[in-house]
Amino acid sequence: MLRTAIAAAAPARRRFSLSPARFAHELAQAQVQAPSPEQLGVLDPSWAPLYTRLARLPPGGAAAVMDECVCKSKRSVRYGCSISEDQIVAYVRKFRKHKKHARALELLDWMEARGAKLRRGHHALRLGLVSKVHGIQAAEEYFWNLPDIFKSIETYSCLLNCYSEHRMADKGLELYEKMNAMGYVPNTLIYNNLISLYQKAGQLEKIPSTFEEMQGSGISADKFTYFALIESYLAMNDLEAAEKVLEELQKVAPVHWSLYTLMAKHYIKLELFGKAEVALKKAEEVMDKADLRCWHFLLTLYARSGNSTGVRRIWESLKSTFKKCLNRSYLVMLRALSMVDDFETLQRIFQEWQSSHESYDMRVSNFMIKAFLDKGMIDEAEAIRQSAMSRGHCNEYTFYIFTEFHLGKSNVNAALEILTDAKKMVTASNWVPSKELMSRFLKHYEESKDVDGVESLCECLRKLECLDADAYMTLMRSYIAAGRTNPSIAHRIADDGIHIEPEMAKLLKSVSGS
Repeated sequence: MLRTAIAAAAPARRRFSLSPARFAHELAQAQVQAPSPEQLGVLDPSWAPLYTRLARLPPGGAAAVMDECVCKSKRSVRYGCSISEDQIVAYVRKFRKHKKHARALELLDWMEARGAKLRRGHHALRLGLVSKVHGIQAAEEYFWNLPDIFKSIETYSCLLNCYSEHRMADKGLELYEKMNAMGYVPNTLIYNNLISLYQKAGQLEKIPSTFEEMQGSGISADKFTYFALIESYLAMNDLEAAEKVLEELQKVAPVHWSLYTLMAKHYIKLELFGKAEVALKKAEEVMDKADLRCWHFLLTLYARSGNSTGVRRIWESLKSTFKKCLNRSYLVMLRALSMVDDFETLQRIFQEWQSSHESYDMRVSNFMIKAFLDKGMIDEAEAIRQSAMSRGHCNEYTFYIFTEFHLGKSNVNAALEILTDAKKMVTASNWVPSKELMSRFLKHYEESKDVDGVESLCECLRKLECLDADAYMTLMRSYIAAGRTNPSIAHRIADDGIHIEPEMAKLLKSVSGS
């Protein structure tokens, strides 16, 4: 992971200006659906519309939009005034955080093309993006072509991290030795990159000695360092050493909640559920209660440990902490209850979601549909499907849940009924059922010599616009196996635009009775 800690000062900022005329309406429209200030993090909320617009562009579209938005004179904030380089870099970091690496790189390229002078930190940021978008070879080329003034500890550290991400231990260690020879004093970032390099190269035994070297040099470790150290001990099945590190850390510094959940996961793996509960309670004590991820981790880990009481307690605490429970929190809770097989509470939580959600999330309904089907409660699952279809919320996964269930029970007729509803359930214009699923239908009808069944299937596939040669081959083999003929099939094949291969021609001759 890229952990570039750039300590660049903020010099006088070069600023760009936005044109108000052509984009005032679009920016105002985008502002309605713009992310909240909390979602944007480091971004100035007043620039949410431009960020949102950039996020929705197709690949390669950022430069054109930025060119159109820039003009010489400053305008009012309402319509977008001057944009600083720092604000654009904030966009870049936000896109990188959400793994939109190509879009982030486009913005940095655009900045430089507009005459911005990239600083050392910017080059380190760009180097990491080049590695993700174009590969390690392009990143190496970019680094070695940088002027010497920009080959700083930031860019060297970033290249070291790139080698780590691409699991290139030899090159990474070679670069590290070069950095030492050049007199770069290792800092926390460099040591963390080195530890990450050992992790991804599978050289876990070198992490403890690197940590000792780090301490001996007076370099302070951070949460990543300790996480990696404890993780390495656990991976080497040295639980005692991992516990000792955590115990010593607790005496000298605040422990991040993720270290406790890391230990809890390992305890659960070893079925040491008592120790797992102690670790989870410590995580709960120190975690940032405003961070949903913490609550979701706790729900999942309590469930993995089979602690249904803990799951329900954390859920009540979560609800009392937040004014409104998000759909994803309900989804995590339902999954947790499914793990501990608390079906009664599962139904109650789903009903609670149905009566309180602000936006409909088909993922929640799909989860409950599958839960009902797993219990053989077909009517209850079907009721959710019908309700969702009436609102236009069913999707591809809904279709597959039902068809897989019915096919698994050898109830092909019920599965075919679901297929007839596919147009109502899946709104994606280019969607077609998977080849694997269709082959299961076709195999059943061919083996059972069910001509009428295949005919019904073919009619469904025609309506879904995915009737193909495989379906016709099965249809004709079914007719032959049943000792029946149908001269009209040749015309149907022609009307559906199916290319007749030699094997199909042989079957067609038999089915036509000629």
